[in-house]
Amino acid sequence: MRKRSTNARTERAGLIAVEKACNELNLIWRDLFQEDVGVDGTIEIVVGDFPSGKLVGAQVKSGRSYIRSETEDSFRFYPRDGDLDYWGQLSIPLFLFVHDPETDITYWLDVSRHIQARGDDPLGTAYLLVPKENRLGERFADYLRGLFDLSVYDDAQFAALRAELEAITHTGGVGAGEVTVTALDLFVGGLWGLCSKLQFHSSLLADVFRKAVYERRADIVVRYSFSRADLYPFFIAYIAAVTTHHLATIDAGDINESLYRKLEFPTFIAPLTTNGRRFVDYLRAHGRSDAHDNRYFTLAVIPHAQIEVYSRFDGERDGRPVFGPYTDVLGISFNPHLDYYYVEHWRRTEPEGPASQVMAQNAFYFELTDYIERTFHGVDKDTILLRHLDIPLTPLSCWLERWYESEQPMAGSAFGGKSNVENYGLHDELLSIFGAAGAVDLSEPIVPRLPLSRLGSGELLRRETG
Repeated sequence: MRKRSTNARTERAGLIAVEKACNELNLIWRDLFQEDVGVDGTIEIVVGDFPSGKLVGAQVKSGRSYIRSETEDSFRFYPRDGDLDYWGQLSIPLFLFVHDPETDITYWLDVSRHIQARGDDPLGTAYLLVPKENRLGERFADYLRGLFDLSVYDDAQFAALRAELEAITHTGGVGAGEVTVTALDLFVGGLWGLCSKLQFHSSLLADVFRKAVYERRADIVVRYSFSRADLYPFFIAYIAAVTTHHLATIDAGDINESLYRKLEFPTFIAPLTTNGRRFVDYLRAHGRSDAHDNRYFTLAVIPHAQIEVYSRFDGERDGRPVFGPYTDVLGISFNPHLDYYYVEHWRRTEPEGPASQVMAQNAFYFELTDYIERTFHGVDKDTILLRHLDIPLTPLSCWLERWYESEQPMAGSAFGGKSNVENYGLHDELLSIFGAAGAVDLSEPIVPRLPLSRLGSGELLRRETG
């Protein structure tokens, strides 16, 4: 008589457990009977009495042998060679289900999100860490609805979310310039596209600082740090909250690429989900009148700062510094929405000769600050003239004030008015408003070329031609 395999019975128990749970959770389970090469079935989400058309794939494993390195809170699952590559190529999200026949508990894990977070790191972990709190039940159904923008919080949940964002804080500045910024401030400051999108870049934080000190009308010394150690925990906690509560559709892989491979601040423009848009409505109805659209946006790099280095410093005359011939001039333009700079560095070796171009390229924040520090390390700061060409409270201008060792207070009024970002962004808006109906041509504003030819000393920057 032919004997049935114990493994077959165990594997079937896992499939039955998942199918039964889906039926109880008002989800549609469909077996894939042909050629199981990494997906055992699909699950369709149901909204009320109607199938939503939103599908996820399911890979089901059953048996204690799949539960490795178990702790009180989690265990490891080791996929076979090629599994992660195959799952990463699927056009639908893939979920892993691990059924423990001894306890009759089934655990789940969003494998697609794990693959996104892992990125292209070839040395990434060879296992999937499955939290034991991920038991197949209502939590899983809620997660699926959130994954596809099918769930919207009620007022009590929005109130808890608001409190969570307000509890994530970062404090910068000293004395009268000390400002505490919350993750909620970043969310509100990042609203764009008629409040249909959420943008993020490090200048959002600087803009909150700027508005706060301008309202105080106090003289302050610019002392705001944009170091990785100070800001990574704050930014990561904010982005994690936005992702966890499904307020915007954010690419976790892109965020990790910026943070851990490029070692730069992340930037993104992400569409708000239904939950995110409803959260904006909730904030407006509950005291955050500033939860409105931030209109100004431009793809141009705009005048930001100029650094001039001279052969000597000859003191002051009539209250103005007097310098010898210049040696180096750096013109720095900036696009805050994409968080990158364009730098031209010109150097003169002969006191009366023209300057030759040393460097002209785009750079991210830490690339640029490293270049400035390395190039002018040991140079007497008295021979350096720092010229802010925009409102002097941006990530780079804050760093330059520290590097320049400036202790001179700035009047609070210096942080008001429109920045170059708003002026050139308004140009883009006017073109789109007054342009011909149906026109899709994009014309960027004409911006001054940096470095400026007339230097702070009165000397002219003569550029080498050819």
